[in-house]
Amino acid sequence: MIVSKLSNLDGSEKVRYDVNGKRVTMQMSKLTASVILLIVVYSIVISIFSVSPYLERKEFVLTHPNWVAVTPSILNLTADIQCGKTKYAYVDLEYQFTTNGRSYSQKIDKAEKLYSFFPIMGQRRFEEMRIELLNRATQKKVAKEYLLFYNPNDPEQQKFFLANDSFYPQGSWLYNILFVFSTILSVTVVMALLFRKN
Repeated sequence: MIVSKLSNLDGSEKVRYDVNGKRVTMQMSKLTASVILLIVVYSIVISIFSVSPYLERKEFVLTHPNWVAVTPSILNLTADIQCGKTKYAYVDLEYQFTTNGRSYSQKIDKAEKLYSFFPIMGQRRFEEMRIELLNRATQKKVAKEYLLFYNPNDPEQQKFFLANDSFYPQGSWLYNILFVFSTILSVTVVMALLFRKN
């Protein structure tokens, strides 16, 4: 019977000694590496989808092939401002559609958001963002760019998409933190250049 002893050299490597004193090195397991890689890839994909309503809609179509697409009637469309730690403008809407002789209506809170790249200073900027987002949503409504998907087996299950832009970073939470990262990067570059001159 073989008895083994485990000891850690660092975070990614383990050393095993058998009863004969022979040292066997084991690298980080392939499973752990695969899980980490999967998490990284998933995060990147989610980030890309968050700035592209078009890709987000396409992804939903591919993952829900049996759901039916319809263009509902938008009954109400309003815009407001979210104040707090994270500030943004948002649109609330209510829509209605009919299938199999039955009418369904649904209200969606924060159906679309508008973040600001720069820090928001003053109520005037808030109002400008609110009007900008409301105009955008109204244009999508007039152009009938919006689309609703529902489960034919259970029409209560629905997914609404207001826009179909290929690229719309202002609607993503990433846009909200981009200014912070840009500022940190700029300060780092400036400091590096100053120290390099010295």
